[in-house]
Amino acid sequence: MDFVELVIDGPIAVDRDDLEDELNNALLGRGEVTGAGTSERGTHLDIDILATADRRAVLNAIFGVLAALELGDSVRVRPGNGQTWLRPSEWQPS
Repeated sequence: MDFVELVIDGPIAVDRDDLEDELNNALLGRGEVTGAGTSERGTHLDIDILATADRRAVLNAIFGVLAALELGDSVRVRPGNGQTWLRPSEWQPS
């Protein structure tokens, strides 16, 4: 996994910049938010992940931020280049 895509497709009670900052803090040394944009489908964040980073730990950190900010299922995450999207309620932390 070299990237994670995050889409905000529902209402959230925090500013997108605050979400980016929290993700960058949680991923320090493993990855960072490198792009963001808004379309008719919602807002997206591109997160580049170091190839040497532990995939499960990265996803635990991302979903941990989403839980701490209480974003609920207004966000979905697609790890890597797969077709599977995960909502926070579907994530099983390790």
